Amino acid sequence: KEIIASEDKLRKIDEFYRNFIYVKDLDIKLETLNELFFFTYTFGILSKENIKRLKRNYENITAIVLHTGSSSTGEVYLIVSPKELELETNRILRSLNFHKIELPEEFAGTPIEIINKLEIKRKEIEKELIIYKKEFSELKKAYRKEVDECYSMLKLQEKIKEVKKQMVSSNIFFYFSGWTPENDKEEIRKSLDKFDNLIIVFRKEDDINDGFEPPTKLKNKKLFKPFEHLVKMYGVPSYSELDPTVFLGFTYMFLFGAMFGDIGQGLVLFLSGILLNKKAVLFGSIINRLGISSMIFGFLYGSFFGFEDVIPALLIKPFKSINTVLISAVVIGICLLLISYVYSIINAVKQRNLKEGLFGRNGIAGLMFYIMLLLLIGNRVVKIRGVSTTFIILALLILSGVMIIKEPLTNIILNKHPLYHESISSYYIESSFEILETLLSMLSSTVSFIRVGAFALTHVGLFVAFETIAHLLDNVAGSVIVFALGNIIIIGLEGLIVFIQGLRLEYYELFSKYFSGEGIEFDPIKLNN
Repeated sequence: KEIIASEDKLRKIDEFYRNFIYVKDLDIKLETLNELFFFTYTFGILSKENIKRLKRNYENITAIVLHTGSSSTGEVYLIVSPKELELETNRILRSLNFHKIELPEEFAGTPIEIINKLEIKRKEIEKELIIYKKEFSELKKAYRKEVDECYSMLKLQEKIKEVKKQMVSSNIFFYFSGWTPENDKEEIRKSLDKFDNLIIVFRKEDDINDGFEPPTKLKNKKLFKPFEHLVKMYGVPSYSELDPTVFLGFTYMFLFGAMFGDIGQGLVLFLSGILLNKKAVLFGSIINRLGISSMIFGFLYGSFFGFEDVIPALLIKPFKSINTVLISAVVIGICLLLISYVYSIINAVKQRNLKEGLFGRNGIAGLMFYIMLLLLIGNRVVKIRGVSTTFIILALLILSGVMIIKEPLTNIILNKHPLYHESISSYYIESSFEILETLLSMLSSTVSFIRVGAFALTHVGLFVAFETIAHLLDNVAGSVIVFALGNIIIIGLEGLIVFIQGLRLEYYELFSKYFSGEGIEFDPIKLNN
């Protein structure tokens, strides 16, 4: 309490000191101004612009204006006006953005005398504060163990109170339940077995009534663990669907590296990620992994801080094979979308959702529809002959019909009634439009991956622009500055854009196929170490 009180006194002294220092050149006792009967006074600061406005209107000022000093924000003035004209004076000062300086009336003497007193008082308090802090430090050492024990007991009581909210009790018994990982079951049993008159029942999620959705505990290897943050930004996986973290982590690193392939710039990202991770920044671990991916693709592209003639490319030079890069991006997108359909089908099996898993737009019917659509485009556009166009069109029509009648078809198989949960006309109109939406979605999702190739080319093209500027300067120092500035802009600005675009592909093109994110995260009640 003494330390807090002393520090509060120092803050007030500093505030008073700052105010009095503005008027230190004023040779008049403060009490003289306070004893004025027919006049009122105030100190304040005016900016240079407002001083000019004031000078242009001296004849309209209802007060005496005296310059008393300077501050970092403007000039300090003493304003003295008759009490009868105080309201009018204040109105004029407000129009000039006059910033008042408060001088407490409890001080006596000239400003310079008051400043000297404040400095003496400050030194006295600082000496007291040193003594208090030394005493406090000794108390901390002497009672550290007791304080730690008290604090631990406090946190324990908080957690007990939290547990009690989930507890039901009578005069004789108490009952509470909760979720626990299956691996911890035996450890919990051993901990509770030493207490008498306890009944412990473990039930699997299958035995629990509907309405109790088991929480999800994400468990991933160290490499993919940081990508859980990106998954949770979209939603928590439900207990009955696959954890998409590994797939997202692998594909996101792949897509980022493909769009931002450079050894030097990737190294900067890697080191930046390590630094951010040490400072406990959320995305630090993700950035250093993206930096590694960028360096790998840098070797494949033969790019080092934008220069493409320093090391040979192990795979391809993007700017010299534009068509190959763009086509490859679309092919990669098709492969990822096909995997997404497989994920969706597995999730439907886990959730025992026959309608969506077998007949849905993201189920087996949707997957076959997408494959047939690709074959049709291959036949017509790319001129790849394999399956006849007539067969493909017939298959597309049949699959469209299956997806349209998925609800009654599922209900017939499961022997459920009624077959429709809405009017028949409304159902078929809505389902028909859904087929059109599915077709457009498949095409747009596939084409959307062309941005991977486009950004790979943009990455090279942006540096070429800076390289051209550097050559035009025809100056070594200037060229070095341009190259450095170019890399900073590319890493900072383009790196952020690629980060967002990669996330967009994950969320809108892939997650929309197989991930709902409607789960509840496992959040146990526990004491932190």
